[in-house]
Amino acid sequence: MSERMQEPETRRAAARGRAAERGRRGIRTGLLAAVLAAAFALTACQAVPGSGPVQEGLQDLNQGEQPVQFNPGGPTKNANQEQIVRGFIGAALSSVNDYQVAREFLTPDYAGTWDPDDGVYVDEGTQSYKQASERVGELSVSGLATVDRSGVLTPLQPGPAATTMRFEFEQVDGQWRISSAPNGVIIDHSRFSAVRTKVQLYFLTPDNRLVAEPRWYLTGSTLSTQVLGGLLAGPSEVDAKAMRTAFPSGTTLSSNAVPVNGGTARIEFSPDLLTSNAATRDLVRQQIAASLQSVPGVTDFEVSVNGSVVDSDSVLVPDNHTRNTENLVTTVLRKGKLGELSGGEVEPLPGVGSRIARIHPNAVALAADRESAAVRHADSDGSAVSWVSEKDIVKLDLRKGVYEPSLDRFGYVWSYASSEPRRILVQQPGSELSWLKMPDLAGRLPLAVRVSPGGNRIAMLMKEDSDTTVVLVAAIVRDEDSRPTAIVNATVEQLITLGQPVDLDWVDETRLVALSRLETGVKVTVGPLGDLPIDAGSVANAIAVSGGGSRTLIRVLDRSGRLYAPQGSGWQWQSDEVKLIVRTG
Repeated sequence: MSERMQEPETRRAAARGRAAERGRRGIRTGLLAAVLAAAFALTACQAVPGSGPVQEGLQDLNQGEQPVQFNPGGPTKNANQEQIVRGFIGAALSSVNDYQVAREFLTPDYAGTWDPDDGVYVDEGTQSYKQASERVGELSVSGLATVDRSGVLTPLQPGPAATTMRFEFEQVDGQWRISSAPNGVIIDHSRFSAVRTKVQLYFLTPDNRLVAEPRWYLTGSTLSTQVLGGLLAGPSEVDAKAMRTAFPSGTTLSSNAVPVNGGTARIEFSPDLLTSNAATRDLVRQQIAASLQSVPGVTDFEVSVNGSVVDSDSVLVPDNHTRNTENLVTTVLRKGKLGELSGGEVEPLPGVGSRIARIHPNAVALAADRESAAVRHADSDGSAVSWVSEKDIVKLDLRKGVYEPSLDRFGYVWSYASSEPRRILVQQPGSELSWLKMPDLAGRLPLAVRVSPGGNRIAMLMKEDSDTTVVLVAAIVRDEDSRPTAIVNATVEQLITLGQPVDLDWVDETRLVALSRLETGVKVTVGPLGDLPIDAGSVANAIAVSGGGSRTLIRVLDRSGRLYAPQGSGWQWQSDEVKLIVRTG
């Protein structure tokens, strides 16, 4: 959204503005802007079919209205300023003929200046209007998120504070018209979620692994086109140093659409695609196959250049090798035994389990193969972080204030300490120790630091103010051998919720779970990357959470050693006398 849309009334509203600014960093130009030009305003349909056959893609994206079209009316005669504002907001949700109806609410001079493609401001649905002066009106909205031109969603601070949108008016032939307004589209949450689809675009790391980046695109026949446009434009700014697109420079779509016929997406690229070698084109095919699996009804695709098919394949969900599904079990330390919890009893973990238990751990990150772990445990000077296998115990971090460690899928231990907040220790046992610079957190100290299961991102649990929990996420840069070389300095607020921060973990590569303390208890919040947070209920006196690898395997531990598992919309007691939950990774 443009800066004019942000006129905060309180400090929390100012924080919304900062988050919105971060969300704007990912804006891309060129092809993606053309592809998405019709997408950002088409969000006012009352209902969109949830299933049905995929129709052939439009030959012109400017026709890309929803399956159930929204046909707004223009300004009524002698409408007052509030009616003009509300009519304009509704009409701006249709891009037919370059937002022709919405521009009827604007003065002739401003009609060509207003930029509807600047983004989307998602609000809770309550929009109060007041007259600030004779020719100025103000609309107060409680924002939930912003979506930039490239489809990247950034959540905003929760709470009652509102953001003020300013509208200026002039009379044209005796009728009120808007002479200045916020750029972009304002839309309430219920309509946004009904007409937007979250897709996962897949980009490549230096070692050629596929990593998902979430985007919100217009639901409908243009979805496949928007996906290809996003792939061509590349990763968002915050991920650009850690990921890339394999498409050769200059490659574009040869037409305005990617039609879908009989489940096959037919993609016509410019000849620039053929300047790459076979290995690069194979990576391009992998990106397309993984990204198009987000488009309902698409099962296959064909790639053409100058009318000739040069490649084809089926869409698929990529294997990111982040977690072994057969090892997705609840592992705990209970009554001196470390192992799988089953039927209220602990089945000791073979090999490494007894070695971990003997060093009195207070935090354990278990490798996916369950043959080694990064362990924080008691030490003569307080706590230490060690790597433990069936045969060895190697002390890695003896600093004061060490946090719970992470163990990524490549075998690197990540250990952060409050005594040295500007750097994090990274070491693969048996190799040289590395120190990576932490992102600039403006002097704030994270309360928990966790690396994602795939080793692609690092999450930091933060206290935003007296009653807000924020999880910041940054990308991890690795070299061609998968060795971590840096953490991108730019961070994104991926989860924001009310309450004091308590604990954090990754559910999987694209979802977080956090605990935050309110007066009524400890709230559990699931935060999908690039999406709005999900309230998952509360557990009294909760002190720790484990993501487990799936929603059903999230576990919460309270201060009395009682372990809880999700059941419906609440939490069911599972065991007691649990000292700690063992995390995977």
